Amino acid sequence: MKRFCDVILSAIGLLVLSPLLLLIAAVIKLADGGSIFYRQCRVGWRGHPFLICKFRTMVVQTTSDGPLVTSDGDARVTRVGRILRKTKLDELPQLWNVLKGEMSLVGPRPEVPRYVQRYSPAQRAILKVRPGITDLASIHFRNEELLLKNAPNVEEFYIEYCLPRKLQLNLEYAARANLLTDTWIILQTICPRWLGVLIVYSLVLAASFWFSCLLVLNSEWPPRMDRAFFGALIAVVAGQVAALLWRKQYRGLLGYFSMPELKEVAAALGVACLLLLALSGLTGRTWPPRNLLLEDWIVSVCAVSGFRLLLRHRRENASLGETTLGNAPVRVGIIGAGAAGSHLALELMFKRQFGRSVVAFFDDDVQKWHKLLHNIPVIGMPECLLEGWAGKLDEVIIAMPEEPVERLREIGRLIRQAGLRAYMAPSVHRLWFLDHFSAESRL
Repeated sequence: MKRFCDVILSAIGLLVLSPLLLLIAAVIKLADGGSIFYRQCRVGWRGHPFLICKFRTMVVQTTSDGPLVTSDGDARVTRVGRILRKTKLDELPQLWNVLKGEMSLVGPRPEVPRYVQRYSPAQRAILKVRPGITDLASIHFRNEELLLKNAPNVEEFYIEYCLPRKLQLNLEYAARANLLTDTWIILQTICPRWLGVLIVYSLVLAASFWFSCLLVLNSEWPPRMDRAFFGALIAVVAGQVAALLWRKQYRGLLGYFSMPELKEVAAALGVACLLLLALSGLTGRTWPPRNLLLEDWIVSVCAVSGFRLLLRHRRENASLGETTLGNAPVRVGIIGAGAAGSHLALELMFKRQFGRSVVAFFDDDVQKWHKLLHNIPVIGMPECLLEGWAGKLDEVIIAMPEEPVERLREIGRLIRQAGLRAYMAPSVHRLWFLDHFSAESRL
């Protein structure tokens, strides 16, 4: 089935994309008069070598000189070549390799023989899979040239650090490859991540605008799916997406969302709302109504933030699979019932993948003794660890970033005396303390 899809899709791709292929070929030829294609020996399926075909992106004189990988700003890459590499259009001629059976649409990227010679026996298992135009490594290493930009030796850095990670990703792909995963990889390859993020934002914002229309009861603006509605929808969503682009919200990880991201989203959508209100005042037009724009700002902030919180929740729940179920959680005591200790306790309480349960707090502040913090008792001073708590705890975390150095050393001695495993949760103001902590007092 995979080979059948490769043949059909590569043939259709060559046919449909032939005008684009001819245009790229003409541009390359007119740019410097050199050859259009670049062929290089790669190791393919079952270790058989073949010639991979790509659009030439480097100057003719040095195509075969220097390292086999390039970094950002490599002088050998032509101006046209930089565009082709950035857009991955230089890979399109490989559809011919797919049609011939040397490659697949999705599969591990084939490497040159001298890199394959460095494979370990476990890594050579990847040669049992037909190589492809794109794979998981191509997606995650989309900006590989930027990774290599500051490497003192580009090729050594690539072989030692990049290649093993690529092979690991490809081995993971090979273990669970199917038509669905191949389709998803192709979609991620065609659609850059930032474009996907903007599409998601656009859909969420469009739904927010429609919902706002339902909330605002205005005889002059009934929420009907007519030309006026769609015109206002496009104007509002375009302005909001442009504002999110301005605040660089397309670069953030969607599954990570907290107060800083909330402020940026609210500010971006607020600016869009103000601009739309100003545009409405300058043009004298009342579509969409001003009260609807204000309502939509509130709804859109809630919708975007809620969507990102949902993704964050899904990511954190998915990470629960990283821990083994059935094991008793590690019993933790936190020294420090201040802001740092409180935040740390919340992290451990709500992120069960850490496999830890906070049992008690200890603090020097007498006003906190015998109180509850997040329903966890504050026992007393850290010296209470010596009063039978050694058998009730498995480890201790010190979360007192502003505590004097001498007091931290005293607490370190107490923990060693109690025979407990301990960790430090420092602030940036106390990082120097870790560097200068003597071997005798180190926890």
